[in-house]
Amino acid sequence: MDHPAPSTPPVTSGKPSPNDSYIARGLAGASVGLGFFSACVFWWTPFTSILATVGLILGIISVFRGVKGGLRGENYAMVGTLLCATSLSITLTLNQFLRYLQWDSLPVYPW
Repeated sequence: MDHPAPSTPPVTSGKPSPNDSYIARGLAGASVGLGFFSACVFWWTPFTSILATVGLILGIISVFRGVKGGLRGENYAMVGTLLCATSLSITLTLNQFLRYLQWDSLPVYPW
């Protein structure tokens, strides 16, 4: 039995989409992963800040390049950017401000 011939793909404008690259979509997905993991381990003081900052940078780069990250239109880049920004603000608030407010003593300056 003969199978029908495959149809040709629809003709587009000829310009590739920024979402066609596996690497560009991976950077948007990495932003989501780094943001989620940094939110899960927010008490690891320097490591969490580094993870959230790298994820925020990758997400911002992906948003500016127009890469969404999902194959069906999901905007992973924007989700990752928002997740990393939230995680970074939680980390900086809890680990920097509240540490001095509750547990550590304030620095004493000799006058």
